[in-house]
Amino acid sequence: MAEIITAKSAGFCFGVQRAVETVYEEVKKGGPIYTYGPIIHNEEVVADLEKKGVHVITSDEELADIHGGTIITRSHGISREEDEKLRATGAKCVDATCPFVKRIHRIVEENSAEGYEIVIIGNPVHPEVRGIMGWSSIPVTVIADHLQRKQI
Repeated sequence: MAEIITAKSAGFCFGVQRAVETVYEEVKKGGPIYTYGPIIHNEEVVADLEKKGVHVITSDEELADIHGGTIITRSHGISREEDEKLRATGAKCVDATCPFVKRIHRIVEENSAEGYEIVIIGNPVHPEVRGIMGWSSIPVTVIADHLQRKQI
């Protein structure tokens, strides 16, 4: 019989765990609760939050209909423009961006302001990459070359 051993690092990373806990804490406080995009890439968690009344905002039209409540940013972060849109709703805004991702936002913001070219390696349509791109004051280059890997 094979033995199954769980890795020490199993489970959510720090930033994802923090974001999920943030939403559950806001749910306890009551009132309309929204996340700007799914809080994390985990359908079970998103579904559980929806059962608890958390609504996922996926469009500008949905955002325009919000007048109050609490909007929580996803763990992947958002662009500066999206942040401004959320704040313009008048809702309470809670930033659940992973602190490591937030640090990258600040690095991109500061370095682009100094004229450095910003190059990101990643998927240009992934929310985290789009959020990072949105903190640059100059155009960003995204390299999305998917290398083929062999299993050895």
